[in-house]
Amino acid sequence: MSFVKNIMGAALVAVALVLGACVDSEEIPFEEVEKVSMEAWMQTNHPELMDNYQERGGYYVDVLDAGVADSLPVRNLDSWVWLKITCRDLRGNVVLTRDSDQAQMQGTYTSYTHYAPYFLYCGKDNTSMPEGTYMSLRNKLKIGDNAEFQARYGTKMRLYLPSSVGTKDQSMGGDGGYEGQFVLDANRPMIVEVEVCGHLTNPLAYEDAWVQSFAKANGDLAPKEDMKEEQTSKLYRATRAEGDEEQKEEIVYDEKWHLAVDSIAGLYVNYLYTPKKSLEFNCLADTTLFAGQTEYRHGKLYGAKTLAQVNQEVDAALIKRFGEGLHPSEAEAIDSVATAKIWYVTRLLDGFIVDTNIPEVKEILHEDYIAEDKGTALDFVTGEDNAGDNSYVDAWKYAVPQLKLGAWNAILTTSSNAYGATGVSGTRKTSSSSNNYYDYYNYYNYYNSYYGNGYYNNYYNNYYGGYGGYGGYYGGYGYYPNYYNSMYYNNFYNNSYTTDTTESETVTTEIQPYSPLLFQVFIEKRK
Repeated sequence: MSFVKNIMGAALVAVALVLGACVDSEEIPFEEVEKVSMEAWMQTNHPELMDNYQERGGYYVDVLDAGVADSLPVRNLDSWVWLKITCRDLRGNVVLTRDSDQAQMQGTYTSYTHYAPYFLYCGKDNTSMPEGTYMSLRNKLKIGDNAEFQARYGTKMRLYLPSSVGTKDQSMGGDGGYEGQFVLDANRPMIVEVEVCGHLTNPLAYEDAWVQSFAKANGDLAPKEDMKEEQTSKLYRATRAEGDEEQKEEIVYDEKWHLAVDSIAGLYVNYLYTPKKSLEFNCLADTTLFAGQTEYRHGKLYGAKTLAQVNQEVDAALIKRFGEGLHPSEAEAIDSVATAKIWYVTRLLDGFIVDTNIPEVKEILHEDYIAEDKGTALDFVTGEDNAGDNSYVDAWKYAVPQLKLGAWNAILTTSSNAYGATGVSGTRKTSSSSNNYYDYYNYYNYYNSYYGNGYYNNYYNNYYGGYGGYGGYYGGYGYYPNYYNSMYYNNFYNNSYTTDTTESETVTTEIQPYSPLLFQVFIEKRK
């Protein structure tokens, strides 16, 4: 911080000379001091950017890549934006990064972290990002003497921000694997590198398309006419033997994805899922908005191996531990026991594994994890009155009661049955401190559920409840589970890991807003 303080001291002298030698430096507003300080620093270090000064916000812009020329500017619509961001102090020291390579170089990398661009609401009113970053996306930028520039898909910028539009009254840092080399104190200038990786106006439509594409690439969606029974744990087909007038019902299972409950859109179960057949994640190539969006390729594991290789190792571990499982037609219903024992792997739809209670899988994913036992199964209280006993996301509340003991199943859901417009913020905790510091960008995600969803665009109600077929393959049911309850009242089950190398440290993996999820589930047989 001595460098910044020296700059500020020099600025005080400069301002005093401009305003008159008799002016007491303590009477000079901090904002004026900082403005002169930034100008002096920029003149010394980046004189070529002096004409890129933005009067509104008092910051400087360096356009590194203009982006795709025919892409719609971000400022034209209220939209959700994917942003790659790295923040530094004026010396170049990193204080926050979303880049796995940068994290490895500076020693802050964790294998529990999902290194991907932020997904933030960027509407008419700023609610979800520091002011300077927001201004650079929503305003026409002055570049040179007369040129104007508007950020769009593919735009890369370097912003030189005074604290008034950056760290005003709030220290700057990352958490949950996005840390930098240190935390930048409040009221300090910083450099922010921003890349616009994509933006869209209706995230629910996008994730619904992603879920359907995934389902179609992994067995397809069940035809709508198959969904006639209220209990989808039993899929009936009427059959009649030749010469026999008496109809009988035959339970039919296939490899397709069926609605868990026919009144809830976006929640599917594959009753014949098996780890013997690897899942295909790279299924949305035509509409992917940034490289690797549907196939995770970062970090020490996923960056060194293909997702297919990682999946093969995980699948082999699952089969070795639990076997191939029973066919659901030969298995008992889950409510035949009072409490079911569940083993699971939770994944984002780019293949990244967010959580698991299976030690053998953790050993594959995390080089610092050494299994000391066989792990602990998750208890799921069965029966109609289980809501008060199970603090799980709605996807589990509705889908798990349809499953069978001793069988493999897969649950696929949109975020409305999971973590909605808020997601889960990545954190790193130690025994000596509940939180080292906030991830400054992620902290603001908690406003998204209000401004980015309920207040401006009620995506869930309009998309599924109000517009019939817009809900996709089964859309328009008019009823949707209360996703707020999923976020605020139902804790994500065991979604944080404690490393063995540092017993006092716990890392919680981030889940972005509007993230669909996949659960690979095995339920123990009755003992």
